[in-house]
Amino acid sequence: MLNKKLTRILSLDGGGIRGIIPAQILVKLEHMLQNRTGDQSVKLADYFDLIAGTSTGGILACVYLTPDKVDNKRPLYRAEDAVDLYLEHGDEIFSVSWMKKLRSASGLIDEKYPSAPIESLLEKYFGNLELKQLIKPCLISAYDVHDSKAFFFTQQDARLHEGQNFLIRDVARATSAAPTYFEAAKVASMSGVTYPLIDGGVFANNPSLCAYAEARQWDFGPDKLKPNAAE
Repeated sequence: MLNKKLTRILSLDGGGIRGIIPAQILVKLEHMLQNRTGDQSVKLADYFDLIAGTSTGGILACVYLTPDKVDNKRPLYRAEDAVDLYLEHGDEIFSVSWMKKLRSASGLIDEKYPSAPIESLLEKYFGNLELKQLIKPCLISAYDVHDSKAFFFTQQDARLHEGQNFLIRDVARATSAAPTYFEAAKVASMSGVTYPLIDGGVFANNPSLCAYAEARQWDFGPDKLKPNAAE
């Protein structure tokens, strides 16, 4: 037991466009890992066993865990690619026409931003990638407005049940559907069941404890020590 390695969890908060701040920190971390190992192909996902995210943190988690198109066990995107999502496309996501401002009274009586730009961007990044295809376990939060309860997307459950498998672009859309900013996301599982979901930040903007509870349920391999496991 003493020779086992700790289970590493990366937990990413919500925060809208401010997601660029942790994203930039993780760019630095990735560069440090590359320099320390002398391997420029190293990416963040190589050093974590589970990545959790809420809202913009959920989108970042999806980016980090997207598989390479040639080797589906390796991550496709660099940490810098996640930053580029905000730097290059932030204006598109959070742009609003004068007509939309008028109809929504600047967000007072309707969603402040149209959902088409962010949906188009997510499709560009993730295509038809499915939750079960992510390279590592994850926990991405949302909130079911019909049943008034938390809703979690997990790669590990998606691999076991089609009813818990979703398109990643829908996962990212749901976790970031912040009330008053974007309309609720209506997403369908691969088994055809539809859920009306909004931003997971309405109940867990910091998903750390949710990620810890999730990690305790799974076996990450014989060389890994489970969280809170006795020696």
